[in-house]
Amino acid sequence: MSTLEQFFTIKNGSLFFDEISLENDVAKKYGTPTYVFSKRIIQKNISELKDAFQKYYPNTEIAYSTKNNLNYDLISLIAEEVNYFETTSLLELLLVQKLANEKNKPLNLISTNLYKPEGLIQQMIENENLGNKNCVKGIIAIDSFQDMKNIERVAKKLNKKARVIVRVNPGTQMSRDSTVFASAYPDAKCSLIIYDIDSIISESNESRIDEWLLERNYKPEYDFAERIIEEVEESKYLDLVGIHGHIGSQVTNIEYFNHFFEVITIFYKLIEEKLGRKLDILDLGGGYPVKYSPDVEIPSIDEIAKLLIEKITKAKINPLLIIESGRFVTASSGVLLSEITLTKENLSGGRIGVLDLSVYSDLLDVIVAKWHYESRLVNNIPNENEVLETANWELVGSTNDTLDQIDPISKFQFKRFFPRDLKSGDLIAILNAGAYTTCFNSNYCGKPKPMIVLIDHQSKQKIKLLKRSY
Repeated sequence: MSTLEQFFTIKNGSLFFDEISLENDVAKKYGTPTYVFSKRIIQKNISELKDAFQKYYPNTEIAYSTKNNLNYDLISLIAEEVNYFETTSLLELLLVQKLANEKNKPLNLISTNLYKPEGLIQQMIENENLGNKNCVKGIIAIDSFQDMKNIERVAKKLNKKARVIVRVNPGTQMSRDSTVFASAYPDAKCSLIIYDIDSIISESNESRIDEWLLERNYKPEYDFAERIIEEVEESKYLDLVGIHGHIGSQVTNIEYFNHFFEVITIFYKLIEEKLGRKLDILDLGGGYPVKYSPDVEIPSIDEIAKLLIEKITKAKINPLLIIESGRFVTASSGVLLSEITLTKENLSGGRIGVLDLSVYSDLLDVIVAKWHYESRLVNNIPNENEVLETANWELVGSTNDTLDQIDPISKFQFKRFFPRDLKSGDLIAILNAGAYTTCFNSNYCGKPKPMIVLIDHQSKQKIKLLKRSY
């Protein structure tokens, strides 16, 4: 992901983001709160993903995860850089189909949701069998026995074959305290558990694999990967083209990636041997982390890519590799610009700055995932020699709700410092606000949804107001 610092500069006491004044070019024209996205940063993040994985394994495609940010203008510019999209709904499918028609470009979909309504399944199968060169081609990820039966039923009704991949769960040791969105541990709600771990262990040369590849204490009757793969292979209406896996979101422990890649690549090899044929696709989902806080270390995308390709090489498999990413692509590309509406004192000697946003509707991951978002003062920034030691500040949302705090309740000990004391009318930029934010916007407490603007230095006006897609 792009280093954010290079995109922030201070000129005449005002903060600029990607060469645009947040005070004069955004706040004064569009008001607050407003999300400000940078086209250049989105493009740089996608390039970083491509460069890292394709350097070690050229047969790699990047798939954008549309649920992360479903604004049509943003996914339109992303479609200029990628050919694959990971989707979870019929609305997302239709938006990508619209893009393919507008751009006169064939695009590919992987549908991964836990539950897929019949209309979505039907559209995916019908698209796959149309001759239109700009028709979105689809692969459906099977997540359970019932999911498989639903897909098979619709395919039979249409008298067509559905291209499918089976979403598998390696069932490895993962701490859900440190990895909030972990999804590769045994009892995760999504995917099908790999039951036969003895074969995995015997194929692996990883030390202590029997400690982190957790025992299977119960064998499901229907919902395990090996059974589903057998049934798909025997079906007249399902075409098994690959394996899918997903470690979670915002995974910061490189060992978790090591374990995940080890199991999935060996399993892929074993399945090819059992079927007596090659599979086409290995989709390894997302999880690639963003540096939300300067004091939290994360593995680089290059480290993760190098580790994965070592596993693919060791397993002697040669699939089309698909890497899904949402957060990595958009998080650093967006800031949320907000205004201090009033300030308050508290009994600990600190100060409270009340912003004109709400984390409930504008920064939900503060509550759900306990992310820490960095903040910057935007206006009237003093010179370095004029910076004063200021009071501890807590930034809070504008509603009465106790959880409406920019810093999670569990991190109340964290205080924010600014180069001067804050006052009503000051502007604050919340960094890394481009992922899983606009998709959660609501009118909670009667608040209007924030504006969304895009910095595009290739356009005449350089700043474009984006319409909402839904």
